[in-house]
Order: sequence, then C-alpha cells, then structure tokens
Amino acid sequence: MMQSPDGTRRRLVRIAGGGFACATAIAVFTIIVDRASGGTASVLLGPLDEQTILSGAMLVAFVAIVVGLWGVGGPRRMLPFTIVGILAATVAALTAGFFSLVSVDVSLTTVVEDGCDTGYVVVERQLLLGSSGTIYRKDGPLVSTIAGRVSGNNAHQPFAAGDYTATRNGSALLVQYRPNPGGTAVQLSVPAVADRDSACGLTDPDPGGGPQPSASTAPPLTPSAMDDEIRRLVDASLSASTGAAVDAGGAPIDPSTVTPVRAPCSHGSGVQLQVDLAFRTDDNAASVARILEVWDDAGYSADRSMQEDIRYSASKAVARMSIRDKTSIDGLVHVTIVSACSLEN
Repeated sequence: MMQSPDGTRRRLVRIAGGGFACATAIAVFTIIVDRASGGTASVLLGPLDEQTILSGAMLVAFVAIVVGLWGVGGPRRMLPFTIVGILAATVAALTAGFFSLVSVDVSLTTVVEDGCDTGYVVVERQLLLGSSGTIYRKDGPLVSTIAGRVSGNNAHQPFAAGDYTATRNGSALLVQYRPNPGGTAVQLSVPAVADRDSACGLTDPDPGGGPQPSASTAPPLTPSAMDDEIRRLVDASLSASTGAAVDAGGAPIDPSTVTPVRAPCSHGSGVQLQVDLAFRTDDNAASVARILEVWDDAGYSADRSMQEDIRYSASKAVARMSIRDKTSIDGLVHVTIVSACSLEN
C-alpha cells in the first residue's frame, strides 16, 4: 500500500525534527565543554575537533530546518514567510557546508616518545599558505585538554609528516617540530602525563626527518626568565617611542616600575606573565612604527588582526605582543605583552 503524500511529508518532518534535535544537542554540549573549562578543554572525537563538530552540527541543523519548513503545511497566507525561511536556511546550510568542507580535512597524530604513546595527540589542518594545529592531552573518550598550538608554513604539517621529536625531561615533555621542512626547530614544553599505561610499539617519527634533541636544546622556560624578557621588551619599546611616553594622566612611565601580572596559562597547566600598557607620546603613529621595528629586530613573526599589529613566537620567552593606536578614540597607544607558558610556579 502506497503512502499518501501527506504521510510522507509528516515522516520527513519527524526525521528532520530528530536530526535538528540531535545536532543542537551536540552543538550545545560542545559549547558547554568549552565555556565551562574557560577554553582549556575541547570535545575531541577521533580527528574531529571542536571546529569540525560544530560546523557539521550546524550543517545538519540547517538542512533539517529546510526539510522541516518544506514538509510542514500551513495556510496559504503563510507561504511567503515559509519561502523566505527556506531560502534563509538554505543559505545558512550552504555556508555551514563550506566550513564543514574546509574543517573536515584534518590529520590526527599520536605524539610518540621512544615508540610509546605520550598521552598527547595533535590535530592539524591545512590552510591556504600554511597549516595550523592543536596539541591535546587525552583525558577521556570525548573531552581532551588543549595543551598548545602549532603551525606550519607552505602547507607543511610537521606532526603528520613525522617532522618532530618528543623527549621526557623530568615532569615536562619537550616537543620539537619544524614549521618549515628542514628549517629551524621550534620547541614546546607540556606537562608529562604521569601514571599512564602507555601503549608502546608505535612508530616513532622519522629519525632522519625530525629535529634531533641535543645538548644545546633550551631548557623549559621559568617565570624568572619570562619576567626578565618582558621587562627588557617594555624598556626597549618605551625607549623607542617618539618623545617621553606618558600615561593617561600625563605622568611619565618609568619602565622599571612596570610589573608583569602572573595568571594561569590560557591553554594547559602552568603560569604566564602579562603586561598591559596605555600611553601617549609626541607622535603616536611614529611611536607605533618604531616599536614594531624593535619587535621585528628581536626576531618575532608578524601578524595583524583588525586594527591591531601582532608579533608572536612559538619558541621565545615572550609568546605574543600586540599594539594598537587608539589616538582617535582615547588618545593612547595600547600595548599588551604576554609570555609563553611555564610549568614552574
């Protein structure tokens, strides 16, 4: 017996409603994990990280809305609103589909030391001119802790390519990788996972390709070293300003009185230091340019976000510096300097 058109539509609406409910529940759970942990934890299901899961859930939800609106009957006067809703949901579904297509092309690499699982994995995804990745500590089947960020140039995915090494150093796990194939190695320090039954017999990174630890490998950063580097950069930055740097009240800023604030690391365990400055000079625009030159000369990589200039490093004591000229708003130059993460308190 053939099912009536109305029966078929009702069935589609029920299926769409179930799909929408499941997708919404997955998205809400993923967001709750992120918000409840302050951004330090993330849902990780195999190679599917938070970005992939959210974009996929959004795609399913918007497709369900399209199917549901098409299947639900209503008065003729509601037809224009139904059509507008279907078109809007279709555009949203296409957008979510694009982000899903971009985010789903990821690689998952277990970080291995001497053939044994260290308890960390790296999820990398290729970008237009490079790659980005996140190091996760595996805490369970669904939720993992974000331990750090990695990157590669020219679409190079160093962990997927085996271009890394991992070495236990006391309570720390030192991970070295090359953003550029055959280039200079970058070192990260994450807490070693203790009391773990590690799976062994795994394939080590290519010993000829990965950076090899040596006696010259830099030790883990200490709060003292980070404090010294922040103070040096504060002094060099203010000294490079055009004329004397003064605060909002007009009082000269003495670099020796600037004290970094200690705070928990934004990702993973440990502490990091931060300094926030707001000042004006004789020529704010010229001061910004000269300060950026100082940061460039110190060997930091350049980036820009909106109207904020950024300098960053994955291997230095200072991880990120930003400067923004808000002369048209409050007459001040705003500078933030953030150290790397140290496992020592």
